[in-house]
Amino acid sequence: MIGTTHLRHMLEICLILMDRGYNVTLIAPGNYTAQSVSYRSIPQIIFENKHLGLLNKSSEFNKAYFDDDHGKVYSVCRKAAVQSYVSFYNIYKQIAEEINVDLFFCDYLMNYPCFDLAWKLGKPAVESSSDHNFLPNPPYISDPIYDCHVNMENESFYNRFKCAIIVPLKDAWSVRDYIKNINAQRALVGVDPHWDIRGRVSTILKLSNNFFGFDIPRADTPLHQEIGPVLPDIFPGLTPDLDSFLATHPRTLYFALGTNVFIPPQSVINLLKSFLELIKQDIIDGVIWSTLRTDVSESFQLANSSSQISNILNNEYPHIHYEGIEDENGRFKINNENLLRDWITPDSRMGFIRGNYLDVYAVAILLFLALSGGFGYALWKIARYSYIKFRSRYKNYSKDLKHKRE
Repeated sequence: MIGTTHLRHMLEICLILMDRGYNVTLIAPGNYTAQSVSYRSIPQIIFENKHLGLLNKSSEFNKAYFDDDHGKVYSVCRKAAVQSYVSFYNIYKQIAEEINVDLFFCDYLMNYPCFDLAWKLGKPAVESSSDHNFLPNPPYISDPIYDCHVNMENESFYNRFKCAIIVPLKDAWSVRDYIKNINAQRALVGVDPHWDIRGRVSTILKLSNNFFGFDIPRADTPLHQEIGPVLPDIFPGLTPDLDSFLATHPRTLYFALGTNVFIPPQSVINLLKSFLELIKQDIIDGVIWSTLRTDVSESFQLANSSSQISNILNNEYPHIHYEGIEDENGRFKINNENLLRDWITPDSRMGFIRGNYLDVYAVAILLFLALSGGFGYALWKIARYSYIKFRSRYKNYSKDLKHKRE
């Protein structure tokens, strides 16, 4: 499975707390619990936020997503976080006062209002996350989103310099206005400003749905606990179609795109072609391809796709079972024009120089400034040394001249 879920481990924690006699209330958009077999006993307060709803339908977000422009994706998400801060805070505050909350469990993603409200009310809070984004990276670990390998120990000097110096500086520069805007929203609800991009999480317990060995080991504080992988005690039964498919395909590979994953369309094509090749070589018998929360016609612009890929998405290929979003007629939402649209490479979008050597010029500028500063400092030291020597000689000459006159 690719991608992570922000809700499953939280729901499992809710069930554990309810089994131990605690009163638990889930506050989240979307009707998650009533439609679930495992979690329908958890009371949920459902609310919708227009800003987050528009985020999923934003053409700007979709363009950045398909262009694999992570910086632009973050920019759109941060804008939605700023616009939704006050409404989220007021909703949380109203519910907290109604049910007299003693403890907050806050999901980390775009959820400053939850941590700020707990701090404002003087209540304890526990952070829940599905990854390690809330932790600062040590020098030997980097982020693949920024085109940096996870492990930087064996990288070249240029790559280590870029990922250790340039990328953090660019990221810090890009979030300066975001933090200012968040603090402006905090002021509207009477919350003091806070300048840490991670929010008020440095002194609270952090639970991550992860496990030792999944990421590169790091030295963490005792406040961070890895509790994953969190799995439910029971799972819903298989549908007749899936049961029949598994019966005829003993060696089945399951592939699913989570709701928290960014994957370019060309990678999707390559994966599907890899599945077809694995089946052709008799390495596996079949594949279950699941994108239950993804509209293929809007999300995947598959380029140069063969008829086999189109058959896969239509569930007409016998050895690959596809589960996707269906329309009112029971057909999968697939736009054939999108399937045949040519894939635009980063080089043609940005130009060859900008697409491939943008960071090289950034490094060159920084090196020029550093060398210029060092050269200027060296000139100053030389001039100062020369001046001191000149004054010393001048004093000695004056003394000698005075002695001669005497």
